[in-house]
Amino acid sequence: MTTGKQVSAARMLLGMTQAQVADRVGLSVSSLERLENADEGAEDEASALARICAVLEEAGVTFIDERVTSAAGGFGVRLSVPASQSVDTDDDETVQYPEMARSGPFGAGG
Repeated sequence: MTTGKQVSAARMLLGMTQAQVADRVGLSVSSLERLENADEGAEDEASALARICAVLEEAGVTFIDERVTSAAGGFGVRLSVPASQSVDTDDDETVQYPEMARSGPFGAGG
């Protein structure tokens, strides 16, 4: 489950204000602030949290669940590759393969 801290971090990575996110989701700024500061989301807030996450993911972040996709094992958030950008090259046309993350730095051997 996505945490309020992840939502706050995602929003900041994207350079979005609470007002911008709240407006896109249809929440008040105070409701968004409460969700970001909560240790755990309440059952009745699950729908709002899902809408917030969808807006932030569409804007370009990926939420990382604990011990699912993070080698460090903790919750997190990262900027995503835009759908319009090639997945296998970066801005310098360096080949980017997921298996290189396990056996060497990105772009190694490319």
